[in-house]
Amino acid sequence: MNRALLFILILAVPALPGCAQSSSEPAPDAEAAQAAASTPFVWPTFDEAVAAAEKSGKPILIDIYAPWCGWCRKMQKEVYGNDAIEAYVKKHFEYGRLNIDDGETQHQFKDYVLTSQQLGHALGAQGTPTTVFLDTNGNYITRLDGYWNLESFEQAVRYIGSGAYHEQDYEEFIEASAEGQ
Repeated sequence: MNRALLFILILAVPALPGCAQSSSEPAPDAEAAQAAASTPFVWPTFDEAVAAAEKSGKPILIDIYAPWCGWCRKMQKEVYGNDAIEAYVKKHFEYGRLNIDDGETQHQFKDYVLTSQQLGHALGAQGTPTTVFLDTNGNYITRLDGYWNLESFEQAVRYIGSGAYHEQDYEEFIEASAEGQ
């Protein structure tokens, strides 16, 4: 069996269910939001994000995109361009981007050598945008398929970034968040 296909089968884990309606934590403090606003959201590469996570111990957020994708551009502007999201992601994650149309750039990941395109598919991307969450060691946590609006995306990144996914399922997290308001 092809090693890349085997890798894809290993990662066949369901995506995080549904979109949420409310925020689970208070917004990042004004100082963190200001710091994020003063520094543009520059996307490291996939390899840089994985290497940084090994050192920092943070989970990894990977934005899988295509240069032609209008929904990807919308998400960059409306979601990742939000100061609070940017501050939260920078504080709680190592992050990077992966161009799913790139069939040439190669990555060595978990004893496999895959192109960006193969790796994007192995991580579960069936379209763009797809946001993939990995733990510090590069193990799959979950993914968000497609465009997520700001409010829903914020709740999902807080679920992963807070570590709540270790203790409760997403629906419980949503319910607890709604009760805490």
